[in-house]
This record gives sequence, C-alpha cells and structure tokens, in this order.
Amino acid sequence: MLILLIIFGALVAVSLYGNLRVHPPSRKIPIQGQGFPEGFLWATGEDAYQHEGGNLNNDWARWEATTPSPIEDGETCGPAVDFYTRYENDFALALNDHQNAHRIGIEWSRVEPQMGIYDEVAWEHYETILLSLKEKCFVVFFNLWHFTLPLWAVDLGGWESPAVMERWEAFVRECSKRFCRYVDYWSTMIDAQIYALAGYGLGEIPPCRRDIKLAVRIYHTLIHAHARAYHIIKEFGTITENGATKVPQVGMIYFFFHYAPKSFFLDRIVTDQTDKIFNWAFLDALHTGIVNIDILFGPSAKEHSAAIKGTLDWIGVNYYTREILDFNPFMPGMIDRITYAQYPTTDMGWEIYPEGIYHLCQKIRRRYSGIPIMIAENGLADAADNRRPQFILDHLAWIRRLIDEGCPIMGYTYWSLTDNWEWAKGFGPKFGLYRVDRQTMARSETRSARLYRFIAQHNRLPEQDELPSLLKP
Repeated sequence: MLILLIIFGALVAVSLYGNLRVHPPSRKIPIQGQGFPEGFLWATGEDAYQHEGGNLNNDWARWEATTPSPIEDGETCGPAVDFYTRYENDFALALNDHQNAHRIGIEWSRVEPQMGIYDEVAWEHYETILLSLKEKCFVVFFNLWHFTLPLWAVDLGGWESPAVMERWEAFVRECSKRFCRYVDYWSTMIDAQIYALAGYGLGEIPPCRRDIKLAVRIYHTLIHAHARAYHIIKEFGTITENGATKVPQVGMIYFFFHYAPKSFFLDRIVTDQTDKIFNWAFLDALHTGIVNIDILFGPSAKEHSAAIKGTLDWIGVNYYTREILDFNPFMPGMIDRITYAQYPTTDMGWEIYPEGIYHLCQKIRRRYSGIPIMIAENGLADAADNRRPQFILDHLAWIRRLIDEGCPIMGYTYWSLTDNWEWAKGFGPKFGLYRVDRQTMARSETRSARLYRFIAQHNRLPEQDELPSLLKP
C-alpha cells in the first residue's frame, strides 16, 4: 500500500510540476557583424494567389464570395496587391535591395481556365515575368501549386478525382517545357500537409470538409502528386545549352512548426504525434519511399513505393513560430495550444521564437542528410514594423550558427517583399518589407526594408554602431 501511495504521489508531483512548468523563451545569441558564405542567396518573393490579383476562377475566390464571409476582415482577395501587372516595379525594389534570388508561383486556373483548354496569353505573361527575373540575374525559385484549384477541377472532385491528377500531370509537363530555361529551383507545391489536414480534416479552408479519413487519403494523394511532378519535371525540364546539360532541381516548400509539449505523459504523446504527422511524415515518404501516415486512434495510410523515393533535391523551409501543445480531449484533435503572455508575439498572436529555426533545421539535416535547405519563408505580421528588425536579426543569427555547424543552408527568404492577402486572415496581417496602400497600390518601404537591404548588400549582419542609422524612423 505504501509503495502505491508513493507511486501515486510521485505521479501527482510530476503532473503538478508539468502543469506549472513554463517553457523558456528563445535564447539570445551574438548578432553583430556575422558574415555569410559567398554566394548565399538573399530573397523575397510573391505567391500567385496572395499577390497577383484577378484570380477569380478558383475555389478560394468562390469560397470568399459566400455569405456570411469566411474571411476575418470580410474582404475578398480581388486585386490582391496587383503583382500581376506591377511585377517589374516589385522586381526593381528587390534588385535595388541587392537581393540575388526571388520566389514566384503560377496560378493553375489562370493558364487552364477550362479543363484541357490553355490560355496562351496567360502562359506568355508568366514567361515574360520569368524572363524579367533572369535578365536581372536572380536565382529563380518557381512554385507550381499552393492551395487553389481551378473551378473545373473542384467540380470534378478536386484531388479526390483521378481526372484532376491527370490534368495536374499535363499542367506540370507544360510548365516544364515552357519554363525550363528560366527556373533554377522547382517547387511542386507549398504547405501540402496544411491543405490536406485543414481543408479535409478540420474544414477550415476549401474544400471545407470534416472527414479525417478523407484527409489522410488526400495527404497520401499529394505525396504521389509531388512524386509524379518530380519525374515529369526531370524528363521535360532537362535541357542542353552550349554543350552543357541542365538538370532541374526539384523539391518542395514546406511549413514547419517547432513543437514542444506543455507537460509530460499525454502532452508528450499528442506532441510527438502532431510533430510526426505535420512536420515529417510527408517528407519522410518522399525521402525513403515509405508512406506511414498514422493518426492516433484514427485512420492510417501505409505504402512502400520506389516511385516516390528520393524525390527531394532540396527542401524549402517555411518557419514562423513555436507551438506548445497540451492534451485536451474537448479540442479538435484533443490538442490545445498554449501561449505565454510574457513572451513577444506577432500581430497574429504567434510567439516570436527564433531558436526554433535552429532546432528544426538540425532535425532536417539529420533526417535528410545531404539535401540542401532553402529558408523559403520567414517573417511576421507587424503593422507597426517595430518587432520586424529584431526578428530578422535574431533568425539570421541562428541561421549563421547552423551554417557554422555544417547545415547545408543555401539562402534565406524574408516573407514577403510586399504586404499580401493572408488567406482566411484577409488583408489585416502586414508581412511586407514594403507597405501597400490598398487604394493606390503604391509601395512604401519600412525600416526593415532598409535593414534587409544592408544585409543583402554586405552579405553580413550589421555591427552594433551601424544599426541606429539603419533603424531610424
């Protein structure tokens, strides 16, 4: 009896300690003057739907038009920030800021407005955009798909339909043949796991389904959609110029959270499960050829396929924040997310945790040895631009440490060049180095733009005595 009481008491003590435990904030490490390797890539970029404007022939535009509005500020994307016609102006800003790489994407519904019928004017416009980037000597990162589907594809059943997969392959083939001369790094898709889990599991974004079994199936389907695209790009995007063969570098851009359990036992179980499903299962499949999607007390998908193995030439890391998870049976997925009021956050309430990018990239390095990493998105919503400068400096300091320790990071992308449409959050969050006037579409620089310009120009972080002039209002 005494032994049982001791064990029970120990469990209670551990539980109490865990519930009272507060995770420390991100550690501070030296920033001043640190240089980056020669040829390091300094980038910003745009997303097709979030920046272009005028993309009304897809499921997101249809969803935004529903009543009541599903968008936080009640607006629709509509003209976005008019990048589609103002791209030269935006490229000039990036070039003047000494950036040497740039990321853009293509809107599938624009080039294939009807099933099997291409819009040659749209194709030519994208080619002109890419040509402009190459003429300015940018290293080009080009993404093929991010969340939106043409309405004809939605009406066929979206990614549930084999016909849509066939049209996806045709779309990828067309992009490969048309754009192979301009693209340095191909990304097949962005944040694919978010689309599957939030769109089909939680029902938070189009297609707004709540079916975890279907979510797992779509997750599995997107793994194959990437792999098929990978092989198509390799076949049709390989070119020979001046006797030299250029083989496409194909990867994907992927959103990561740095996860930590609030306490022990159940918190750790749900954290490990979430980390595996959200951060690793998709990329593991592409690296090893082994699909192992296993939802706790839910559906699973398992497969061993040579066709998907080794289909990552590079990995684009999207990193924004840490999430501290707490088991809660009354919340979706039995998970609650903990925030600490005493720690700095963005305008969207996301904790600012630069150290997380270090831990994630070290895990990627160990898990996918030898695969180059591009920080493809890192930024924050900060309308006042009073936290962004330190955010950039702190994250780059951790990236510099990663490079010192041998992590194969080839570049950094601040997200984004200008303000943008932040999906279901609308135009409220301000991510841009350049503010966008919603009436005139005029761009105006922030002090963070001046800071990032200095960093890209000098390929190093500023010394302490250089900061005041860079950060003056």
